[in-house]
Amino acid sequence: MSEQMAGVRVRDLVRDVVAACAPEEVVIVEGLLRQSDAEVLARLRRRRGERDPLGFGLAEIVPLVAPLLWLTLERARERIAQNLVDGASRGSSTLWRWMRRRPPVPEVIPPLTRDQQRLVHTMVLDGAAEAGLSPDLAQRLADRVVAGLVLADPDEPQGRPRGEVEEGGAEEPRELR
Repeated sequence: MSEQMAGVRVRDLVRDVVAACAPEEVVIVEGLLRQSDAEVLARLRRRRGERDPLGFGLAEIVPLVAPLLWLTLERARERIAQNLVDGASRGSSTLWRWMRRRPPVPEVIPPLTRDQQRLVHTMVLDGAAEAGLSPDLAQRLADRVVAGLVLADPDEPQGRPRGEVEEGGAEEPRELR
């Protein structure tokens, strides 16, 4: 496995926050973790836009934390990355095109500045409010996400957690704690 940039993998952060704040959804996250990040995002984005034949779906009855977190963290990662790209030289477009052709790797949120941490915190709060989660749960989610980002060890390479396999492959079922 090639060395990844320091930071927190979105999938790991989602798993940790869901386990702490919405343990009833751990089984959903475990199912999502069997797919690559690109596949998970495609599924979650597709579900948000599709119309249920009955006019409502499970998300309207019970807002789910796992999809909310995964999509919000991906939007935050993209926004931060776009700010870095915008600040970079315009001559780097060739390098950018070359990087986009590389095989998919897990999405990583790099170490963030305090302002970027506040941005992520606000994005999680806003997404939770939009999804209809209670203010208490929204605050716990946002705090846990930022704590996970802040407490990540930048010197520790991002390895695969026990039972997880390379991108796109299936993994053996793990016992839930």
